[in-house]
Amino acid sequence: MGSETVIWKKDQTIYKFNDKSDVGYLLKEGEVEILSESNITVGYINEGEVFGEQSVLLGTNRTVTARATKDSVAIKIPRENLLEEFSKSSVLIKAILRSTYLRLTNLNSTKKTDLKNLFGG
Repeated sequence: MGSETVIWKKDQTIYKFNDKSDVGYLLKEGEVEILSESNITVGYINEGEVFGEQSVLLGTNRTVTARATKDSVAIKIPRENLLEEFSKSSVLIKAILRSTYLRLTNLNSTKKTDLKNLFGG
């Protein structure tokens, strides 16, 4: 698998909501904050976790913003490598991942609507 190490400084934006998605990341050091379209924290990525892969595998633009909360190091995983590894998965694993990703996308959309209703806008 071809890979490149990337380094981010604390508070550096990795990608923004609606950016084109062509790579995922394996976080080796540090922490990454995941923010909704309205800039609300929805989670954190810790060392050893993969992020950014969902939109790559689904063929969509980024559905969240990712920002380093401290100096961080990751391995960049190009789209081709993600798709190649995914293609090796069984039909069952592919179906489970797709269903999970679509549920997450739906939950994010529902949460966004709930927040708009709560705070207006």
